[in-house]
Amino acid sequence: MQDLKSKYGNKALVTGGSSGIGKAFAIELAKQGIAPILVARSKDKLAALAQDIWTEYQVKAQVFSVDLSDEEATLNFIKEIDKQEIGMFIHSAGMENNGSFIKISPEKELSMIKLNITSTYLLTNHFAKKMSAAKKGGILLVSSMAGMMAMPYFSNYSATKAYVHQLGLSLNTELKANNVDISVLAPGLTETNMTADNGVDWSKVPMSSMKPSEAAQIALNNIGKKGTIIPGMMNKMMVMMAKRLFSIKSFGVMNGMLMKKAIKSEKL
Repeated sequence: MQDLKSKYGNKALVTGGSSGIGKAFAIELAKQGIAPILVARSKDKLAALAQDIWTEYQVKAQVFSVDLSDEEATLNFIKEIDKQEIGMFIHSAGMENNGSFIKISPEKELSMIKLNITSTYLLTNHFAKKMSAAKKGGILLVSSMAGMMAMPYFSNYSATKAYVHQLGLSLNTELKANNVDISVLAPGLTETNMTADNGVDWSKVPMSSMKPSEAAQIALNNIGKKGTIIPGMMNKMMVMMAKRLFSIKSFGVMNGMLMKKAIKSEKL
């Protein structure tokens, strides 16, 4: 594992820190003596994790209950933490909708756009400016393999994650000039709350799942080394097939057939 504390300092902000990959990031950072600033909606879960981190690693975590799908709340949070010296920003917060594009409510889709895209822009812009001025820092955005290929029945989710991926890749070159690292984690199927209860029977899809801790460790060991971090050999092979062995359209058709079998019929 990289010595992240020496590289980026002793504080890291982690969104989506109450569960899943975000929680795994917080724990891995605490192991290195880096104090995580945990952001999510669930104050109780954040407080419990902060206590666990203190008990296990004697590292004091800060907690902020923020709905990052609310633009005003996000801007207010940015003002609240503006004076802190934060050397790492890890944006793991996100949501996913699935099913027929014409059946998913506009309210749910717009909420996802605000969380997956708007908050990503606002927070990344803030930290890119701060870190560029300091000539030091690391940013890790969490996208998805779905953002790298056509994903019928996850259409809007896939599009939001494509934004995250392209933003991070584009900034990778821009921010290097200011000695700021930015990488994008693009995980496949991961054992999180989001995938556990989203109306998809993943056993019908030929994909192996990964533990959040595995994805977090791989990401933290490769931040600043790679633009896109795809954890797991099977995931790498799937992306390679999508890009090199099939046309974009044909791979989208294949994905559509697989997802249609796995998603609950009432959502199609």
